[in-house]
Amino acid sequence: MSNEIQQSQNEMLNAARKERKRVEIYVVNGVRLVGHIESFDQYLVMLRTHTGIQAVYKHAITAIQPDTGRRAPSARSAPKPAPGARENATVVVTRKRRPATGERESGGPDYS
Repeated sequence: MSNEIQQSQNEMLNAARKERKRVEIYVVNGVRLVGHIESFDQYLVMLRTHTGIQAVYKHAITAIQPDTGRRAPSARSAPKPAPGARENATVVVTRKRRPATGERESGGPDYS
């Protein structure tokens, strides 16, 4: 990594550490970590979370940003039902089958 990029990264991490700002760290597998930066070096960021201190390798970090207090919706979380909707309502989706390549709309092969 170039010295200029390393320097700006160190400035940002050091400012967040000194000001005790709560930050969100996203890692390559999509996990979001929230806490305060305790320390950092060339390879690691030490993050104090509610469960203790975690060491996060810098090469595994995709983004660091101030904690907004809001969590982005994840693909794993189920959508909330609309107001007034029944909680366990069954949803049925029907789709018309598209003709396969070389088939007519009637469903048989196209021999023309």
